[in-house]
Amino acid sequence: KSNRGYSLSNCKKKFDSMEPFQPDLIIANCPGCTFFLDRWQYVIAEMSGKTYGQDGYGIPVLTYEELVGLLLGYDPWDIGLQLHQTAVEPILDKLGVLYNPADKYKGKDGTDLEKPETPAVFKSC
Repeated sequence: KSNRGYSLSNCKKKFDSMEPFQPDLIIANCPGCTFFLDRWQYVIAEMSGKTYGQDGYGIPVLTYEELVGLLLGYDPWDIGLQLHQTAVEPILDKLGVLYNPADKYKGKDGTDLEKPETPAVFKSC
């Protein structure tokens, strides 16, 4: 039987330990770690009202492959960064990555994809 409480509580401990350092970004080498650190921030915010990172957006969590793709000039939406729960636009802006906000929820053929609901506590772009 899965134990989501264990994963959530461990992620919260990690975020609490990082908080004094105000990281701009978390880089993970494991897709599972990226997934959980990204998603659990949303859960913590919705459960407790507490957000990590600056201005309530959370701390973006990327795999090293995603970061390399950005540094090589790939469009963030082509590599799927719009699928992250935590807003990636603050780190894209800080890194000077060029992107079109209007393309965030468009398919490869230009059709509009459904935009997700806006969270109650967690800020999104």
